[in-house]
Amino acid sequence: MRRSRVLIATLAPLATGGLAWWACVAGGMDLDTTGIVVGLVVLLPATPLAIWAGAGESRRAPVREPVRPEGGAAAIGEVPRRPRAFQQRPGLRDRIEEILASGRPCCLIGGKGVGKTQLAAAYARTCLDDGVPVAWLAAEPLTAALAEMAGELGLLREGDGPEEVRRKVRSWLAGRREPYVLVLDSAADPDEVAALLPATGGTRVLITTNTHAFERVAEPVVVDRFTAGEALAYLRERVGPGDVAAARALVRELDRLPLALAVAAACMVGPPRLPYSAYIARLRAEPVDRLLERPSGEPYPRGVAQAILLSLRAVGRASRELLAELSVMAPAGVGTEFLEGERLTELAGQSLISFSRDGSTVVVHRLVQRVVRESEGSLAATVERAGRRLLGIREVADEDTWRRLPYINAVDGHAAALWQHTKGDTKGDTRGGPRGGPRGDAAAELVLEVRQAVAQHFLYLNDGLRAAPILREVAEGWARLHGQDDPRVLEARHRLATAHEFAGRFEEAVERFGQVVADRARVLGSGHPDTLHSRARLASSLSGAGRFAPELFESVVADQARVLGPDDPATLITRFNQALAHAGAGRHEEAVALFEAVVADQGRVLGESHPETLVSRGRLAQACAGAGRTGAAIVLFERVLGDQERVVGADHPDTLITRLGLAAAYEAAGEREEARREYGRVAERMEAVLGAQQPMTAAAWEGLARVSAG
Repeated sequence: MRRSRVLIATLAPLATGGLAWWACVAGGMDLDTTGIVVGLVVLLPATPLAIWAGAGESRRAPVREPVRPEGGAAAIGEVPRRPRAFQQRPGLRDRIEEILASGRPCCLIGGKGVGKTQLAAAYARTCLDDGVPVAWLAAEPLTAALAEMAGELGLLREGDGPEEVRRKVRSWLAGRREPYVLVLDSAADPDEVAALLPATGGTRVLITTNTHAFERVAEPVVVDRFTAGEALAYLRERVGPGDVAAARALVRELDRLPLALAVAAACMVGPPRLPYSAYIARLRAEPVDRLLERPSGEPYPRGVAQAILLSLRAVGRASRELLAELSVMAPAGVGTEFLEGERLTELAGQSLISFSRDGSTVVVHRLVQRVVRESEGSLAATVERAGRRLLGIREVADEDTWRRLPYINAVDGHAAALWQHTKGDTKGDTRGGPRGGPRGDAAAELVLEVRQAVAQHFLYLNDGLRAAPILREVAEGWARLHGQDDPRVLEARHRLATAHEFAGRFEEAVERFGQVVADRARVLGSGHPDTLHSRARLASSLSGAGRFAPELFESVVADQARVLGPDDPATLITRFNQALAHAGAGRHEEAVALFEAVVADQGRVLGESHPETLVSRGRLAQACAGAGRTGAAIVLFERVLGDQERVVGADHPDTLITRLGLAAAYEAAGEREEARREYGRVAERMEAVLGAQQPMTAAAWEGLARVSAG
């Protein structure tokens, strides 16, 4: 019944409010009672599942406490920890502080590997230690980073697109009067960033980029290579005293590039420990031009590729393979939950990886990622190995989606990165992806499987906006591998149509479901269960689009009962949706009769106390309320509430939603003391369980205030 429960949040509120208002007025109810009944009718169709999943509030998690680093303020995102032998670069540091103190945004502009991110991180760490909160966003792509930030702040609502998310975050930043720091690391699009910058408020914005076009967006600070003195000081602190002349020669060889010096220093520290002269000899002997392609117009900074390759040679094969996998995953970093049991010390010792400040995320510099991708074996094999790290997504049960959402979001980011490599269109990767051949196809198959699992979890949360673009690429990928008529392609297209339905794009969903029905009937047959399933979804989408199709529902129910049996879960789902569609069309009495029949059959097939049966009983109570049977609704709500407390617990979202419905029914019936008691109980528990930002929580508090004022 999962799809049924999700559909409630999408379909039922669309029509019931206006129709209930009309019915109440026509029946002679006073305005106060009418308002209560309409509120009850509109409020309750949002199912417990959808509310638990955050439908109508946040497409991610509820408002979470941001990470609080040791001894500092709250942080959103992963602020890099202080690297060894960090050079303060006081001239640059002072200029950054001067610009930000003036209220102007600041952008650090420079080539790859010059230390822009570390300078920004040093400023962020200082702010955190001073009690100033920081949001650290990996700004490529900025859209995804803003969505994560909005989710942390509790700003997201169901249906918010990228522009709306950007507007909300900008408004929130502009509304802050206390100091706040926003760091946009590795930004690529100045227009996108300009649309985010707040015109007022206490937010300081620091940007890192290699694009000089940002000079028109923020006050620029050009970051170049170390000075000779800084480079020597770094080597002296990191490696120790040695031959000064040889150290100077190494600085020249590596062109004072901070990243190259960090990699070289880690290699010299060993074990085994190397003197400067020996390292220089190895560096000059490294045949980098034969090992790596040099992209036209974007050569590697002098010495850095050789330095990275030397460090690669210094670690074992297992570590090299692990680094290769990290180099095809999301550049923002890989959580340690994907790396359990891995020996990261060897890679960290060679400065090939770094860690976030709290140690929960492993980060590989983008330039290191590119060098490794272009030098380490088969890209297809690497993508396949990395993809296997994500297969844990298959073990996440639907009912655990909400609890595991941070993990699912992380898998989404990594799977998207792997898919770009699979397609071979990743920026800066000139070798192309693992297309063609058994190994390339195997990598693509695995990534598609992971992405489809991610999308299915988003659908479980009624988050069609996030699921749709994933499913579009999944359908295209399966079609490229197996042809348009492959059942996997048809299933992905069906889910894509479902995503549009859940996103409220009913007309597009109707069009897509119509095409899938036709193609499934042609390929599988008109009586195939999958074809019938798509017909059922088409009927639901038509209702959502305001084109109630009772005949189609009746036809599908009859065909499913004949092919699958009347007690098959798919048949029960369609009957549930049929009842829901009648309620949405204002046919409340018919909806009551249909829900009663569904409840009876679910009780017989699943059991009277099965959670799904209880949900349907709650929807029956809601249908009675819509039909004006307030007394019957109260009795049903009270019975369901007692059973849900016994079966799933008093704090389960299903139970809380039922209690809220009961409170509203008491209010509509004029039983103010009972309504006040139930509103008070459910408001406190909803705030504790679902969060203060949830619309249902707010509705409970508003109901309590309303009955208390009377």
